[in-house]
Amino acid sequence: MQRSLGMGYRSLATLISRYPRFIIICWVVIIGMSVAWAWKLPDMVQDHGLKLARGQAQAVELILEQEFGSPPDPVVLLFNKHPNTSEIAFRTWIQERLAAVRTLPAISSVVSPFDVNTQGRMLRDDQAYALVHMDIPPHRMKHPLAQLREVLEVDKQADLPGTVQLTGKTVVQEDVNRLSFQDLERAEIIGIPIALIILCFAFRGLYAACIAVMMGISAVITAMGITSLLGHYLELSNFIINVIPMVGMALSIDFALIILSRYREELQQRYANRGKSNVERNIHMQRELLQQTLRTAGRAVLFSAACVFLGLLGLLWIRLPMFLSVSLGATIVLVLALLLNVTLLPAILCLSADRVFARITRTSGVTGQQTRDSTLEHSFWHRWSAIVMKRPVWMGLVGTTLLLCCVFPVTRMDLSVPDASSLPARMESRQASEQIEQNFGQQHISWLDIIIGKKEEPLTASHWETAKHKVTKLQQDERVVSIHSQGDVSNSFIRLTVGVYGEAGSDEMKEWLRQTRTDDVTAMPETIPIRYGGEAVYEDEIMHEIAQQLPKVLVFVMVSNYLVLLVAFRSLLIPLKAILMNLLSLAASFGILVWVFNEGHLGMEVSSIAIMIPVFIAGLVFGISMDYGVFMLSRIQEVYRQTGDSDTAVQQGLASTGRLITSAAGILLAVTVPFAFAEVEGVRQLGIGITAAVLIDVTIIRLVLVPSLMKLMGRWNWWMPGQ
Repeated sequence: MQRSLGMGYRSLATLISRYPRFIIICWVVIIGMSVAWAWKLPDMVQDHGLKLARGQAQAVELILEQEFGSPPDPVVLLFNKHPNTSEIAFRTWIQERLAAVRTLPAISSVVSPFDVNTQGRMLRDDQAYALVHMDIPPHRMKHPLAQLREVLEVDKQADLPGTVQLTGKTVVQEDVNRLSFQDLERAEIIGIPIALIILCFAFRGLYAACIAVMMGISAVITAMGITSLLGHYLELSNFIINVIPMVGMALSIDFALIILSRYREELQQRYANRGKSNVERNIHMQRELLQQTLRTAGRAVLFSAACVFLGLLGLLWIRLPMFLSVSLGATIVLVLALLLNVTLLPAILCLSADRVFARITRTSGVTGQQTRDSTLEHSFWHRWSAIVMKRPVWMGLVGTTLLLCCVFPVTRMDLSVPDASSLPARMESRQASEQIEQNFGQQHISWLDIIIGKKEEPLTASHWETAKHKVTKLQQDERVVSIHSQGDVSNSFIRLTVGVYGEAGSDEMKEWLRQTRTDDVTAMPETIPIRYGGEAVYEDEIMHEIAQQLPKVLVFVMVSNYLVLLVAFRSLLIPLKAILMNLLSLAASFGILVWVFNEGHLGMEVSSIAIMIPVFIAGLVFGISMDYGVFMLSRIQEVYRQTGDSDTAVQQGLASTGRLITSAAGILLAVTVPFAFAEVEGVRQLGIGITAAVLIDVTIIRLVLVPSLMKLMGRWNWWMPGQ
């Protein structure tokens, strides 16, 4: 396999050196065509994508819509009365506004607080709410919601009897999508200039830095365009709006940094050994230079991309649209980042390497290699690795202790399915949602829909007997606070609406649902199915799916990454150590998430962690942190093969890649840190989680644990049966 990879690098280098202009033109056309579609991506995404297609909650939702005329996720209008307004004027104003709403073409039905069947549950002295159903897919609600707001605010300047606010899942999701795109724009405005500054420091020049940033922007734009096209056929989660730029900019710029740095190093060595004129005039030597860059840095980038890809592929075990779309979007941008940096970037170097690395051509000399070796020996990274390797046991214990301190809070992690509370407190949809829950709902009560029957099967005496038995059982349950069943019957189904003490997503509700379903299996006829729906059932199914599939994700990612690293380094222990270090840094980042969000430190509002965030961080960071890790280990392995001395290999490898790894980590932080200040809480949690994982990885892991453990294992680092 190693030989076939080497032949592939040579063939690719030959092809690029022969047709650099053709490759550049092809990429310009592809990127240009993607621009128009990329801007449409925010309109193509739907909700968060946390829906279990075969779950009971979804089945009940469909039955309620088809059989009982109760469409899911209505828009909720909350009316608030002004203090000086009479009750009659307030009610008249509500009826006028609802009459205007009914004239809109998208409206299918309106449930008024004055309808007889609502029994006054939607009306108070100073507040009321109405339900508005629309025959519009949730992800196409932007224009209908704008029309609805326009109708409701037609008399905005007049002295109105009250105010009206919009909420509901579709309104909340529309706000989340809009704020996510604003978060992305803010992150790009902040992150790209910082990444450019870091690259200027790494290359000591603007030209190479601009090329690396251009690789990142090109990968993101092209990936967003392709993903937008796929949105016509797949359900896309709104999370990809942030994930694609976050992953694409970080990986593509890092890949470019690794390749450009190695090309510069090889070019500098050629100038030192053969002189400027011999290198610039020898086309064959330039081809060799490109081959050597792809054989070393290109190989590291390839294996890094393979680790990231497998981490993303593992997310597909979880059968939810969110994980499918995020995995797909991140995989597309990963593949594009790889292709751009092994084709377009070398093509640019073939035509303008002398301009990109003009500083080298001015300062090259015979003593270049000696100066480089002397610089490495006196670098901070060389001195630091020597300090760590003198006391490997103590330094390893200190690093492990610090990690365990960060890991400890994980035992208190509180997870939940995101809702309106993920929006900033100033948002109208969140305020209205909290007011409705507080003023019209019962505290700590979950409402469930229980559906008895089977589609296209007429109701019989057995169905009614089952419903009667179920009602009797519920009446005997001390946790059931309310049962409604009058008139909720179709040709094939009987509907019960039940209020149960316990919040959706709580352990109490999970246990109640488990026990109730167990009782149904033992007491009810198997031929008459009983289904449960509602927010509590929906959240229980989501959490159960993730908890059940997460071990499979972790096992797949760890085993597949181990095999990739085994091929890359031909060592049994190096991949195992790298995976264990990654797991420790991930667990530590989860602990920091708990400390920041669950416990409310650093000025954050106390809140639950969105259920998908730990999974995303595990899938993304496990592969991304392998990026510069693989490059560092590749350089250590390269020196070890030359010298046969493990200690020398570790010190020289760390010294030669120290500034590069610091720059790569800095770029990752520049891209992810702005998301830590996002307005959508899930995006903020993702940004802080990835930032914490990268900081831990580049400090405790790379500076302390890697050199200390490699010192302790010595030649065993590279042990392989048969070698």
